[in-house]
Amino acid sequence: MTYPFPLTTNTNVLDIGDKTPMPLPLKLYITPVGAAGGVVIKAGEVIARIHMYKIATLGSGNPRNFTWNIISNNSVVMPTGGCTVDSRNVTVDLPDFPGSAEIPLGVYCSSEQKLSFYLSGATTDSSRQVFANTAPDATKASGVGVTLMRNGKILATGENVSLGTNADQLRIS
Repeated sequence: MTYPFPLTTNTNVLDIGDKTPMPLPLKLYITPVGAAGGVVIKAGEVIARIHMYKIATLGSGNPRNFTWNIISNNSVVMPTGGCTVDSRNVTVDLPDFPGSAEIPLGVYCSSEQKLSFYLSGATTDSSRQVFANTAPDATKASGVGVTLMRNGKILATGENVSLGTNADQLRIS
């Protein structure tokens, strides 16, 4: 049985039936909701509180109240809403010159978002469009440059590139 949080009424009675210790059948699910951002939960912070009222069927029932504090063992940033990127570290094998290779990268959003991205990295030209070969001198080729394109336009570092809304695929080659 599931209940919405916060609870505003009593839940069903749990009949344990004997004196054998057993775990309570409780599960706490934390689900991100809302706009893009994040919630910081610090180590030692109370993230939930469970109140239980116990009464036995014997004699006067021996009623008791119990309160459990659910405390975060570690600090964590819990993302809320927003979008996910399907590949965070992409390796692209470049073909022989002249050639191009597509970069497989997808962005998926749970709700409509206005998206953009920008590139960063060492470049060799004043237009910030030709990426520097950072391989060790003994192994790197000379006279070869790498540029990234989207929709036929060469991209420069540090400039926002609009993806529009509800982006599914980020096509870069």
